[in-house]
Amino acid sequence: MDDTAFQRLLLTEEDLEESFFGEEPSAAYDPVFVSGDPAGRSIVDLTNMLTRGTHPETLHHGSALFTNAVGSVVFHHVAQFDGPACRQVFQELLDAVQDCREYRMELNDGVRIDITRTGSEPLDLGDGGILVRWVSTVDHFRIETAWAVVIKGDVLSFVNTRIPDHAETHRLARVAVDRISEPVKS
Repeated sequence: MDDTAFQRLLLTEEDLEESFFGEEPSAAYDPVFVSGDPAGRSIVDLTNMLTRGTHPETLHHGSALFTNAVGSVVFHHVAQFDGPACRQVFQELLDAVQDCREYRMELNDGVRIDITRTGSEPLDLGDGGILVRWVSTVDHFRIETAWAVVIKGDVLSFVNTRIPDHAETHRLARVAVDRISEPVKS
């Protein structure tokens, strides 16, 4: 898969049901683990590695970030790996999520967020997946988020949403996996 074809795996504004606009994805990069469960440090390290494409087996990676006027956010990241690395990275992230109850991280703008896992369930998409629900607290604001992490072949898709409708997270994960499947079929 070449770079142009790979970029077409990312979600677009047209895929979103609400009125969103694209932003520079670097706004979501480089959170720092502050405290909490040791697995929280692994989650922060793994998500940074995915968004930056710094895993030594990464062949291609890309990110897209969308926000709207009411504060909803969709962040999509895809990475293609060489060899068995895709499944290994997915398993490391899955293990960290299952071991983590809560952690605190600091975003690149200095905001500190307390994050608590509220649930997780397998996703019957691609070659394996998980849906994870979180509550993020900043000062007195409480924000529900959900992650849909799915692997298909040698590609890992990570959809991070802050939208009220969890069914929309499922739908976006399916769109992302369908997009990965199309190049595989051709």
